[in-house]
Amino acid sequence: MGLIISVRRAMFLLGMMALLLLSGCATVHEMGLKKGDSQLELKGKGMVLMSMEISNQYKPDYQPQIIAAQIEKPGAKSKEDRDNFQTDLEGTVSSASGTRYLLRMELQPGHYIIRGALCSYHSFFVMASCQMPVHGDFIVEADKVTYLGRAVGVLRERQGEEFRAGPIVPLVDQAVAGFSGGTFDVTISDQQQEDLSSYKQQFPALRNQHIAIEVLSPFDRERAQLWWDSNGSEDKKTIQMVKGKGEVL
Repeated sequence: MGLIISVRRAMFLLGMMALLLLSGCATVHEMGLKKGDSQLELKGKGMVLMSMEISNQYKPDYQPQIIAAQIEKPGAKSKEDRDNFQTDLEGTVSSASGTRYLLRMELQPGHYIIRGALCSYHSFFVMASCQMPVHGDFIVEADKVTYLGRAVGVLRERQGEEFRAGPIVPLVDQAVAGFSGGTFDVTISDQQQEDLSSYKQQFPALRNQHIAIEVLSPFDRERAQLWWDSNGSEDKKTIQMVKGKGEVL
């Protein structure tokens, strides 16, 4: 039995590595604000707030958890251009779908893309991983806190050549959880009233803080598909192709 579990764990790690390779190596950070912080000190950086929810309607017995949010600069080529922010218990609250994650990401000023979230399901016999896409552009300004909205991902059965929710390996685990045979429908919306109330309840340092509202554009499924088809590559030409017209990001 121990050997079987070890093999499953090794295959799970291979699956997670496949996701990480797809998104590129990244610098890992903790969330930038804690419950015990009495005040917010950005010191020239900016902070973005965003909530996330995820559910598996394809295989309801296998509900994934979000373990990290993926942020990168446009045209990212190296680890220095990518940041993964680990979720934590302090920013995890109950919701109608089970769990809501309150992200608090501290970044240098500039243009960024939130690619999505790395997610996983763990049980004694099944270890599987998936990636909930977002692909939303945002701007970070010095000493400014900005709310980007709420991203909700619903995993359903994949049709045709739609992007997969997760990698194929480990074969059994990914299939059982529905991650290799599923895809995500994602909605992005302005839920500032509920979200900011939760943020201020959880993190006292935000209670007297001005928070700008700059909700991400609606989820662009074509952009997510192109990113998946190109193995995690997105250059200005690709973005222009997706947008069809207008200024290149």
